[in-house]
Amino acid sequence: MGPKRILLVEDDPDIVEYLGLFLEDHGYRVASANRSSSALAALEELEPDAVVLDVVLPGRSGLDLLVTIRRHDRWSSVPIVVLTGNDNIVQDNGRGYLMGRDLERGADCVLAKPVDQEALIECLSRITSSPRGI
Repeated sequence: MGPKRILLVEDDPDIVEYLGLFLEDHGYRVASANRSSSALAALEELEPDAVVLDVVLPGRSGLDLLVTIRRHDRWSSVPIVVLTGNDNIVQDNGRGYLMGRDLERGADCVLAKPVDQEALIECLSRITSSPRGI
């Protein structure tokens, strides 16, 4: 089995370059999308082992994209790491946002920006080593 495939959904090109190189240095294959609409196309094409998703994106938010992914039969079990600078989202792992949307599962990890590299690798290692949907 080859390297784990990560879809990085982030609109800041500096963060894409920084995290992309960092993740590749740790053995992941990284593709990126800079908005929700291109992320949906990339999900189809790449079939990633995990998605690293920024909350603030142009147009539709990353949390709206998370809801779309969780409701989609094919993608609902893809592990998702949410990145945010919003302390309220970090504190409750995004549950406040997802309340009322009838979702059983939100993000697998919620990490604050600036991203703690060790926490990101630990989270990705954990969520990509488990069978999907757990």
